[in-house]
Amino acid sequence: MIELKNVTKYFKTEGEKKYILKNVTLTIPSHVNLGILGRNGAGKSTLLRMLGGIDYPTIGTISSPNTFSWPMGLAGGFQGSMTGRQNIKFVCRIYGQRAKQINETIKFVQEFAEIGDYFDMPIKIYSSGMKSRLSFGLSLAFDFDYLIIDETLSVGDENFKKKAKDALMKKIENSNVLLVSHSMSDLRNICDAGILIDDGKIFYYEDIEDAIKAYHAINATLPIGQNNAPASSAILCSDGKHFDNINSAANFYKVRPMSIVQALDENNGSNIFLKKVFWRDGQNKLPFQTWQNSIEKETIISSDGVIFENALEASFFYMDRVPKANIDKMHVEKVMNEEDGISKKLNVQFYYLSEYK
Repeated sequence: MIELKNVTKYFKTEGEKKYILKNVTLTIPSHVNLGILGRNGAGKSTLLRMLGGIDYPTIGTISSPNTFSWPMGLAGGFQGSMTGRQNIKFVCRIYGQRAKQINETIKFVQEFAEIGDYFDMPIKIYSSGMKSRLSFGLSLAFDFDYLIIDETLSVGDENFKKKAKDALMKKIENSNVLLVSHSMSDLRNICDAGILIDDGKIFYYEDIEDAIKAYHAINATLPIGQNNAPASSAILCSDGKHFDNINSAANFYKVRPMSIVQALDENNGSNIFLKKVFWRDGQNKLPFQTWQNSIEKETIISSDGVIFENALEASFFYMDRVPKANIDKMHVEKVMNEEDGISKKLNVQFYYLSEYK
């Protein structure tokens, strides 16, 4: 449980007070993975720092019987002139680890962070991403009641992101999470409940989906050009699944990304091949519908989900996408007329859309 009592937080800028929170009283229940949302500058990271004990309210108190990690995305606590190894060792000593534990922690963080020789170089020459990797690995090496994460899941390449998420999901079997993220997919996958920070107030939602809807709603009220909500690449599907992006959805359903793009951009989200509806995060789901521009005996659908206005367009598509197949512009028309639509060169079958069941 976390209790905020009459919490006010402000910073003075040019003689004026910039309020982050204004007289907020809130109780966050125990055993909840919490997503924290708000527009840029609303105070999400400041709230995390206060929860982690490295910043304090101007007025009021924040109390909890639980232990909190330092914010994983914040590496400001590292000493710049010391190496990564030295910083890890220093933190281990602060937390009372003995020599054997320290060596185990150093080995774990070094392997997890994947920063190579930089591990034994001064942190002041690290990139922000390298610092975040080190901080994330160090946080995973200790046991806390709450893991505080500030956008760290977006650090690194796809392989590191997957590794970080997998490690986090294993860690939260015995810990809870306080997560700031602009990825609605991450929030949905990790968090149970959510809070929205807006204009100095905090709104608590027992369901993270309600918090996300409220976040989208406050951004929708801003004038055009002032909406600073980052564009989410997440894709939702009518079967209840969520994906980080179009490629992830296409890989899962074993269709070409173009199939998902066509559904989203040309057919109100309806994917004819998959018989499902897709929509982008922040948009509304629409009813399933058949392909809008189909012409009997002309419009073609492929077994990898892409729709074409005619056979010639299909041939040009695969000539560009699969040059090694060495097909000509009449290829699809030939297989449609002579080979029951099956292209052995492309390993794809073609159907007239009007006949596709």
